[in-house]
Amino acid sequence: MVLTPRSPEADAEPCPRPLALGIATNEPRSRYLVEALRALGVVQAVWDFDRIDATTKLVAAALSFHPIRSEWWGRYQLHSRIQARRRANLRASIERENRPIDALLCWGSWFHPFRDLVDGPPYFNYIDQSRSLAPLEGEPHASSRGRRRSHALQAETYRDSSGILCMSEWARAQTLDAHPSTSARLHTVGWGPCAVDLSAEDHEYPRENIVLHVSNDFRRKGVDFLMATAELVARRVPDVQFLVVGEDSRVTWARDSGPVRFLGTRRGEELASLFRRAKVFFLPHRFDRSPHVLVEAMSAGLPLVASAQGGAVELIVNRGTGACVRVGDIDGYATAILQLLQDEPLRQMQGAAALRVMRANYQWSTVAGRILAIIESVQKARKTHQ
Repeated sequence: MVLTPRSPEADAEPCPRPLALGIATNEPRSRYLVEALRALGVVQAVWDFDRIDATTKLVAAALSFHPIRSEWWGRYQLHSRIQARRRANLRASIERENRPIDALLCWGSWFHPFRDLVDGPPYFNYIDQSRSLAPLEGEPHASSRGRRRSHALQAETYRDSSGILCMSEWARAQTLDAHPSTSARLHTVGWGPCAVDLSAEDHEYPRENIVLHVSNDFRRKGVDFLMATAELVARRVPDVQFLVVGEDSRVTWARDSGPVRFLGTRRGEELASLFRRAKVFFLPHRFDRSPHVLVEAMSAGLPLVASAQGGAVELIVNRGTGACVRVGDIDGYATAILQLLQDEPLRQMQGAAALRVMRANYQWSTVAGRILAIIESVQKARKTHQ
């Protein structure tokens, strides 16, 4: 870390100037982390490396076309035109800064920011998953060729990265398995809420027999499991409502049925009010890396029922915040939800635990503090060895 100049007459030790951190992102959710880092006084600039001209985007999209949407997206991300333009955009942005940055924080690991550049600043990657050569259970489709290409790109990116900052313990373990050489640079820093954060409220809400679900990827998030579960729960609790917030045009079976109602998109106070009214939050996902929506539910003091997969596990297991159920276990989901609906002291206890865990570990201010501590530690070690 560079120190501020010291006047000849000064007797005190010199004070280090604040870390000058640049942030490179194309992820809308990153604004929450950026705000938290700004509050710490370390953000010098934020750059969207995906501000790519329309012609380059269209050509890359055409050349990478695939009928499977997730495969097409992966090919587009890896296309050489997109990769080169991202690097050029980022480097030009850095060069325009009047003051050099001390470190770069990249949300994601889809490209190497300084390939072929010898004197680039140290960079850190904030990630929710890495590419495995073998497909993970429930993961969106990717061809073997696409997996090999993206795995190789990440290996190159991670090789030169000064720190790989994982949202979840699941992401850390999965990255270590996919890229064993990253072990010394892997850190778990957590993640936070996005659309809703009610953690500052007093949580004296009038609750209803509502089981809430929020997503926009109905199959991956297990809405079909939710519909089957709702039928079982309604036999025991006839007035229960399963409310699904979000939209997914790719499925045709997402229609009101029995106790299940599809509300479409809800935002702002309208969405927050649903979190305040519900008694249980339900995420029977097939695959989810670091579910922001679970942290949002915890901020509302809601106990969780979720699949035992991905980052959801560390939010629930041994935390007293709800129940983790084997993926697709309809009876298990129903049993866990019924227990919470029929045992008010248990529901209140687990909801209070969820709020407590969220406040202590899953707020963006906490995540930002962990990230800053790691970056400063790496910077200090680098200067020691120079």
